[in-house]
Amino acid sequence: MIKHLFLLFIVVFSYNKVKAQSIWTAGPMLHVNFNDKKIKCSYSLEVAFWNFKGFPWSIDGAIEFERNKLRLYTEAQTGFGLAGFSSGPVLEINREEKKTNLGWQYSVWGNYYLGFDVRYRKINGKKFFCLGSYFKTGFNARDKNGYQIKSSSNDFNDWDD
Repeated sequence: MIKHLFLLFIVVFSYNKVKAQSIWTAGPMLHVNFNDKKIKCSYSLEVAFWNFKGFPWSIDGAIEFERNKLRLYTEAQTGFGLAGFSSGPVLEINREEKKTNLGWQYSVWGNYYLGFDVRYRKINGKKFFCLGSYFKTGFNARDKNGYQIKSSSNDFNDWDD
């Protein structure tokens, strides 16, 4: 998996035609988490800031709910609109065991408004494989001159200006 992430990073790093300046995205997520022959669903709300001036980068944050668990995470990410990857720390609060643990996660995703991701997460020595789906919408978009785009059309997604 690390080889695939590295290859994706090289592809994204070499992509420099993105001309939109910045955008915020937000939306709900659903994940199916696999660990130790257990399958559990989790629900989250994620918000991200994207900067497309030069190298495309983003920072996101989310709150995720699973039965008896609450997770807070943030990730650094990069991508070029339709695909990308992210990685960052996860804080898990296990209400049943009354424990708080710190972990790390990696995600590879593909999207436009509707997206899918594959996530690997390790918390307190436990490994999780997660499949997810989400819906994101953008707001506070800026054109290439830094002016806010007033319409809610796809103007901010037109990267070929």
